[in-house]
Amino acid sequence: MPHARNLLAAGLTLALAAACHQDELFTPLVPSYAGGAMFQRYVSFGNSITAGIQSGGLNDSLQKAAYPVLLARAMGTPFFYPSLNYAPSLNLYGCPPPITFVFSSPPTRLGPGSTDQTCSLRSASVPPFLNNVAFPGADVLELLNTNYAPPQPPASATDAFKLFLLGGRTELQRAREVLPTFVSVWIGNNDVLGAILDTGNAGQAADITPPATFATRFNALMDSIDSFGTVRGGVLIGAVQVTGSPYVSQGRAYAAASVAIPTMTVLPNCLAFQQLSPTDTAFVYVPFHYGAPIVARAAAGVRDTLDCSNSHVISVAEAVNMIATVVQYNATIAQAATARGWVYVDPNGLLRALAGVPGAIRPFPAFPPDANATAAPFGTAISRDGIHPSTATQRLVAQALRDSINAHYSAQIPPIP
Repeated sequence: MPHARNLLAAGLTLALAAACHQDELFTPLVPSYAGGAMFQRYVSFGNSITAGIQSGGLNDSLQKAAYPVLLARAMGTPFFYPSLNYAPSLNLYGCPPPITFVFSSPPTRLGPGSTDQTCSLRSASVPPFLNNVAFPGADVLELLNTNYAPPQPPASATDAFKLFLLGGRTELQRAREVLPTFVSVWIGNNDVLGAILDTGNAGQAADITPPATFATRFNALMDSIDSFGTVRGGVLIGAVQVTGSPYVSQGRAYAAASVAIPTMTVLPNCLAFQQLSPTDTAFVYVPFHYGAPIVARAAAGVRDTLDCSNSHVISVAEAVNMIATVVQYNATIAQAATARGWVYVDPNGLLRALAGVPGAIRPFPAFPPDANATAAPFGTAISRDGIHPSTATQRLVAQALRDSINAHYSAQIPPIP
């Protein structure tokens, strides 16, 4: 378990290392392929997906599989991230270790005695600077400088990641040290995700950053990146429609599953929906943290009922608001990309394609005793927390970004290794 002095020491060590190795920032070779000069110094901004979290855990093995690491390797540019220890022989499994079985209470994690509070600390090898400045839990406000106008981000359990991974600095502050020539920015998911994770009143508007507020903050973020004066290009990635995450199953999926579970009753109010467009429909959504215990009790022979009229479930009206909010976020992000001549990539097309692949994204989790309940309860494209992408999907994201960047900038970044 980390103590405050361990975290502070890690942050100070990182700061001193960066100060002592500034000369290394200016010496990377220009990649030899067409357009390579733009990618000489690449920085990735973002949150947990960009940092590499899978199955609710983070360690060096997972960090290496994150899309910006794969993209940087293809670019042929130096790329450093704040490595977290992963050494099973030393009983070090991550910060926290990833979930291995999500249906226990609490979920079982990798390594004996591991919990969601277990941390294997930073690697002793401190990089000269950081290219992946993402940290789990970040929303758009938390990427801004600490002197940004109030309100400051409220205290959060994930603030430890900012301290531990970035030494208490902001993503912008760490990125500025690199003088990046190219950046990727993937932020916005957490500005709406809290409405899904809220265990008391799921879907409520109070958990969501209003689109106008998001636009103000996102544009301030982009102005700050422009102020670096070194960035030649970039790719902005849209927010994910989080209601498509298998962590929230459609109420109708629970109704379909109840056919095989005679002791589980699903009320008709769980079947409500509203068609929004040819590609988007708002349903009643049941968060995993609420629905899973009901299924578990019913599977054990205890009669239980899923009633979708209560605050633990996301109503159709709340789902409509969440979907519309993400659409507005992405309009802001796309506009910022267009204004700078950068690339905009909407990740939702990729997710819709994966949803059409059998077994890739499970609309209803594979509960025990299903053989998939341990390895891929939410599908092969999603890790065992029901939210973060698997290693295979991280690679698909890297490929999509590489293809879009090459097409937009007439570059020839080699294939993702």
